[in-house]
Amino acid sequence: MALQLAREQGITLRGSAEIVAEFFSFGINSILYQRGIYPSETFTRVQKYGLTLLVTTDPELIKYL
Repeated sequence: MALQLAREQGITLRGSAEIVAEFFSFGINSILYQRGIYPSETFTRVQKYGLTLLVTTDPELIKYL
């Protein structure tokens, strides 16, 4: 029973890779905003992980990232 519960709650390689990719995406968006590489009008605020993060709304940049 305990082994089955551990398997259900465990982090999979796919799941952890998705979390890392999402982390880098937020990091890149933050750098682009803070350095002024893209205009601030192209960013919107989202709530994630108990924080307010800025993400781009530019369709071409979203596609590239």
